[in-house]
Parts: sequence; C-alpha cells; structure tokens
Amino acid sequence: MKHDVFTPVSTYRLQFNGEFTFKDLEQHIDYLHELGVTTIYASPIFEAAPGSMHGYDVTNPHAISPAIGTIDQLHSIQRQLQDKGMNWIQDIVPNHMALHPANSRLMDVLERGPNSPYYNYFDIDWAHPDTTLTGKLMLPFLGQPLAASLEAGEIKLLFSPQGWEVQYGELAFPLSAPAYEVLLNALPQEDVATQEWLQALQRGIEKPHTVKEWEEQKASLFARANETRLQQLTDQVNEDAALLAALLDQQYYLFTFWQEAETRINYRRFFTVNGLIALRMEDPEVFDEYHTFLHEMYKQGLIQGLRIDHIDGLRNPGEYIRRLRELFGARCYIIAEKILAGNETMPREWLLQGSTGYEFLGDVSQLLTDQQGFEKIARNYRSQFPDLAKYDKLVIKKKQLILETQMEGEWDNLVRYCYTLGLADIRVNEKQLKKALGLLMIHLPVYRIYPEQWPLSTRSLSLLEYAMDGALRSEPELTKILELIRSWWQLDKKSEQGIKFLQRMMQFTGPLTAKGVEDTTFYVYNALISHNEVGDAPEGSKCSLIRFHEHAGSRQRYHPLSLNATATHDTKRGEDGRIRLNTLTLHPNQWIQQVQQWHTMNKPFSGEGAASAMPDMNDEYFIYQSVLSGFPADGVVTPAFKERLTTYITKVLREAKVHSNWSAPNEEYEQACTRFIENLFAADHPFTDSMGAYFEKINQQAQIYSLTQTLIKITAPGIPDIYQGCELWDLSFVDPDNRRPVDYAQRKQWLAKLQQQEKAGMENLLSFLHTHRAAGMEKLYVTWKALQARRAHPSLFSKGEYLPVYNRDDHSVIAYARKEQDKWCLVIAPLIAATHAGREEEPLTLTLPEGAPLKWKHIFTQEEVTTPNGQLPTAMLEKFPVAFLVSESV
Repeated sequence: MKHDVFTPVSTYRLQFNGEFTFKDLEQHIDYLHELGVTTIYASPIFEAAPGSMHGYDVTNPHAISPAIGTIDQLHSIQRQLQDKGMNWIQDIVPNHMALHPANSRLMDVLERGPNSPYYNYFDIDWAHPDTTLTGKLMLPFLGQPLAASLEAGEIKLLFSPQGWEVQYGELAFPLSAPAYEVLLNALPQEDVATQEWLQALQRGIEKPHTVKEWEEQKASLFARANETRLQQLTDQVNEDAALLAALLDQQYYLFTFWQEAETRINYRRFFTVNGLIALRMEDPEVFDEYHTFLHEMYKQGLIQGLRIDHIDGLRNPGEYIRRLRELFGARCYIIAEKILAGNETMPREWLLQGSTGYEFLGDVSQLLTDQQGFEKIARNYRSQFPDLAKYDKLVIKKKQLILETQMEGEWDNLVRYCYTLGLADIRVNEKQLKKALGLLMIHLPVYRIYPEQWPLSTRSLSLLEYAMDGALRSEPELTKILELIRSWWQLDKKSEQGIKFLQRMMQFTGPLTAKGVEDTTFYVYNALISHNEVGDAPEGSKCSLIRFHEHAGSRQRYHPLSLNATATHDTKRGEDGRIRLNTLTLHPNQWIQQVQQWHTMNKPFSGEGAASAMPDMNDEYFIYQSVLSGFPADGVVTPAFKERLTTYITKVLREAKVHSNWSAPNEEYEQACTRFIENLFAADHPFTDSMGAYFEKINQQAQIYSLTQTLIKITAPGIPDIYQGCELWDLSFVDPDNRRPVDYAQRKQWLAKLQQQEKAGMENLLSFLHTHRAAGMEKLYVTWKALQARRAHPSLFSKGEYLPVYNRDDHSVIAYARKEQDKWCLVIAPLIAATHAGREEEPLTLTLPEGAPLKWKHIFTQEEVTTPNGQLPTAMLEKFPVAFLVSESV
C-alpha cells in the first residue's frame, strides 16, 4: 500500500482491564519512552462484560470502559504521548459483541423485538425451523435443561423501578413486549388502574421509537407506577409455575441448557463461545453505527491506527476493509489479525499496512531450530505414538471432532442455507449434503478464502479444489453430491447465490480450523510443542536460513509495515520458553534419553501398568516440555510456579479433548495429572534436581538464542512489537497466564541500572549484563539499545533495503544489512545449528555487500569496527552474544 500513512517505529502491546488502567499507564509512559517504544498498541478499551480481563467481549463500542478509565484520561494520555513523539494503535472487535445483559443494543432487541432499531444488528436467524426458536434468540446459559431449571426455581421474574427482568443467576434479561399480555391476563378485572398502566406500557413498547425515546417513555411510566401492586403481580407470576412458563413462552428469547448450543443454534458465535454473538458487519448501517465513536476518537487525535481483530469472521473482509479505509482515510495505519497457513500471503487487494505478525513468529521459530535435530526428535515421537504420526490426518480428525461435537448447529444451518438459496432442491438428500459439506470444510487447508465476485481468484479456486479432492478421496461414494457442490463455483454456472453460499461457509471454516487445530491438535501432537503456534508448523516447515532471507525480502517489498511479533496474548507459551524448547534440537539424542530417564523415575506417580496411566505418556511428555519451557529463570521452583503449571495443564487436557474436555471434565484424570505434577516436585524426589541440572545446561544456550530472536524482531523488515513485559524473559503459559500483571517498577529499576552502568563504562556494563543474565538483563539491554537505534533512524528500517549476508554454506549465524542511501546497519547473531554443539569452530568471516562502509559502530559494545576489503569476522560475538553495527553516516 503506497500512501503517506502514519508509521509506527515500534509497538508495545498493553492489556487494559480493571487491574491495569489508564491511570496505571500514565505512570509508565516515561519508562516506555526511555525503552524506545514509539506506539502504544492497546487491547480493546471499550465497555465490556463486567469483570472482563481481555476486552473482546464488548458491550458498547461507543464508550470507554469505566473499569479502564475515561475519555478525559485518554485525552491526557494522548497529550503526554504527543510530547514524547508517541502514538496509539487501537485493537477493535468488529466481528462480535458480548451476549450479556450489559449489551444495551442486544437488550433492546430482546425487549422490543422487531420494533428495535437493532433488530438486524446481530447475526441471528429469527426464522430458524426449530419452532421453539422461531422469532427467538437462543440463550444457552442454563446449567441444566429449561424444565429442570424451572422446577428448581432458578428462573424468576424480577421487578424494579426500572422495569421487569427475567433473572437466571447473575444474568437478568428484559421482559419482552409480548409478555405484557400475559401480565394483563393475570390481573383481576377490577384492577382497572394497573390494567390501564400496563396497556400504556404495552402501547409504548410496540412503537418503533429510538432507544433513547423508549427509555425516556419507559422511565416516565414506571415513575407513575404503583410499585407495591406491580411487586404483588411479580410474586403472583413466580408462585405460579404455569403462569411463569406462559410468560417465558412470550419472550423474544429462549433459555436453554448451555450444551444444546453444540447441536442447535440460531446465532453466529465467535468460535464456539456461547457468550459472544456475531454482528452483521456487512450491513452498511451496522458498520456506520458501530464505528461512530471510534471514528470520532480518530478525528480527535486520540488514536492513530487500528488493529482489526478476527477479520476472518466477517462475511466479506475485503469490503469491510474498503469501508474502513474510506472512513478513516489513507493516513490511518491499519493492520489485521490474520493467520496465514503454509505459503499463504495477505490478499494484495486489501487496503492494509499488513498483519499482526503470526507468520513472522513462525519464520523466526523455524529459523531458530536445527532441522536435523528437530527431525530426530519428531521421528522418535512418531515411533512412540504411531496413532499420532500423521499430523495432516490428525488435523482432519480433530476438525471432524469439532464439527460433530461442538458445531453441529452451525453445520445444520449451513445445509439449510443451501436449500434457501436454491442451490439444492428437495431431490438432494439432506444427510448426504450435510456430510459432503462437512468433508469440504474440514479438508480446506487454510482458515478461509475470500470470495467477493466472479470470477474467483486462481488461488481461491485452487484451495477449493484441494478441499474437494480431499473430500472425494475420503468418501468417494459422495462423488455425485460433491460434484453438485463443485458446480456452485464453476464459471459456467456462476451466480450470486454461489458467492453468498461461499461467503457464509467461510464464516464457519475459520472457527472450525481454529478450534480443530490451534485449540485441539496443538495439545495432542506434541513432537516439539514450541512449534505448536499459529503461523508456525508443528510438523516442521523447514524455514532454512535462505528461505528466511527470502521471506524477509518479500516482507520488505510487500508488507514492510506488518508487525514483527514473537509473543502475543494468543501464543501458547512465552517467547523465551519457546526458544528453550527449540534449543533441544541441538541435542536431540540427549533429550530423548533424558525424557526416558524421567519417565522411568516417575513411573510410580503415573500408575503405569494399571488399566490406564494417568497421565498417559503423551500428556506426560507434554508436561516435561512445559516444565522446561516455563522453569523459573533463577532455577527456584516456587508454589506459585507449581500452581500456574497445574492450572495450565488442566486447561491443556480439556483443550486436547482426549481424556477430558470442557463439556464434561474428567476430574479423576485431571486430578491425577495434578498429583503427578505435585509429586514431581516433592522434596524427597530427585526430579527437581534432575530437571534443574538439565535446565541449566539448555538455558545457557537458549538465553543467547533469545537475544537473536529479539534482535531480528527489532531490525528485520516489519514493525517490532513487544508484548507487555517481554523486554525481560517471557516464560508464560497460554492465556490467561500470559495476561498476568507486569511488574513495571522492577523493569524501570533495571533500565535505570543499565543506564547507570553504561555511564560507568562498557567493561562495567558488559560484566553486569553477564552476571545478571538470569534476570534478563541482556534481553532488556538488547531491546533498549536496538529500539533506540530504530527510533533514531526510522526510515532506514521502514524503507531500507534488506540485504542478506552469507558465508559459504555455513548456517551457524544469521547476518544481514539494512541500507537506505548512504545509511547502513548490519546485524549478526548466532543460530540454533548443530555446528555450535560439541566442537570448536574457527570464527567465520562474512563478506559484506558491495558498497558497504568500512567503518562501523557496535551498538551493544560501543566499539569502533572496521571491515577492510568488505570482510567482517564473527569473532566479535565472543564479547557480546549478538552484534548490531551502524555506519558512521547513521
């Protein structure tokens, strides 16, 4: 995209909630500026469900969450940022909102039905063929079936001076307009005053007022109400089961057991989360209304960029982006959360600056993996677990599991949509059509395609044909009906209905892939779990040094403003824990032997030899990898670490859906795994010492490679993104562990100490860094100095050429230059390569690109470096693990 666009130099992701507010941020702006950060990258800050810790459950996109702060505070923050040349990118959630009483737009729909201006705001199927859902929104929140909940007295009518609500637990939904007829019929004939009052209320609710007009009229009516009489009427309903049932039957919603959403549903969810209801963002009126406040924030200079959450959930992402770009203009920096699978790239026609950087994370993780060592570990894993050996087949199996156990309602709705569009008629067998569509969805190798018009792109057709071939191989007896489906996107039968069908199907292939792969397979296929990340490849993608350079060059040409992420709120483990596990590929045989020793050592705790081991060996192997990746940097196993680990493993077991799951947790198995972990760290058991010794050996190397990862992130093409707190070691587990509060006071102290040591001289500083490696001082130092250099010379990194530097066939280091006119910088860092393991190597000499300067300054050691004849020895890495050189002209 070629525009005079606002360009962040670096971003720092912050998670706002009740525990980290605008007031907290104001205390840390100076620190972030000192660190070198130029742009705050904020999680959603809008009104959300009460107690929300992440903000993706928005209830009102037109107001700042009171738990986070106020608009006045945001103005104050923006003034402070402007004084320091800093900016703000805002995460937005256009796909869904919270299905919660705090969502006033949705509550207006549930109260006034078709008379609400928001009736078509949400992606609800009001004409669902299930007669119990026709004209009603399903509310799958009950802990048991509706009849049982009623019998247990869990659902009550609640009266207050603001109106009636139907209450279940802490949830209270408004009384719908048709229910007033039930209340009128329950009144004795002589109670004329209450009848007239209710009739006035009924007339008001049935008129298509604006929300504000209705709320004012309602408040006026209730202000004149006989509250005592209305409370008596409420009690009468609650004491009469038949009357309460009749009242509920007249609601614009239907309470159901939460598990019913797995087999029938009449609204689109975010993934399979019942409490998140999707929006019809393809409707221009919905788009305009939703973005009103956000656009006003932009016009006032409160934000300078946007991050679009879950863009794959939208019916037509390309159209949404065009509208967003038209509204916010060419200067607004806009990126999208997009998971790119395999060799997939961002659609060129999208008017975006790029992505949030999952693909960068995968490339760096693969680069920092010895591929031969990885293959040894993976081959051993496949031999130990032959049922899991074929990763691709496992993915298909798990996607099928999700479709059949969690998304059957969506699946049925898609089948019905084919008939509604006229793509299938009564002669088409519904069961066969359903099966065929399921096969097509589970065999699609990417999250989705982006059909907008005929003809479909070559890539879209290719991906559809790939899915079709997989479906035909899987069930050849369905050939006839699969060929019918194929005809829906063939050019000679192009139709508007075909595009509508594909767009709707794509809104479900994304969640299906997400739940089947990242939320299931990633917890089952455990060869080396550091690669079980979106953007990466658990089976190994072999991103060689050469390929990494190719990808980086392509990134500079096409998406130089994409984020370079190595940790996000969605990653399965911390960025430095991931590198620890990658370091195992330097010593594959030792790792395999070590795991076997631990297995033998811990057999008494798993019950091996009984009917079934708990944990089984696959889960046990996952636990060992998790302990190593998250092992405290100081080597001290605390109760807090053990609690975090056991909480994490319980989540892992449920996500894996092998021995336990979220729908029906297997408490016996989960508790056995918790006991297993507790026994591992028992005071009289040798595992802690054994793990500690192995950790020390691995960690000494891993910490150096973490510096490589950090330096590449900050200097390679793209915008470096620091996830909150990750300027020190990041050893977190998956969400919510990775959203824990950050100790900024500690980080401020350490940064001040680094600045103090630097003034005292480089020898003091380098000694201090080395002796405080366990605390993460070297990582903080690399982050600080590299971000400062990038901020000082932004165009060198945003516009500068990317020039790979090679030496023969040696891939033990990565080196590259960035060049803009006469400005140069040079990066050299060690890679996880077997040449580092077990033998001494002669220092390499790198041949620099033609025209490279002869004199440089080493950012980290402050040394002057000369490169006579364009040759640079890598021996400089002996003084500091990574090198960042800048030319004299910089």
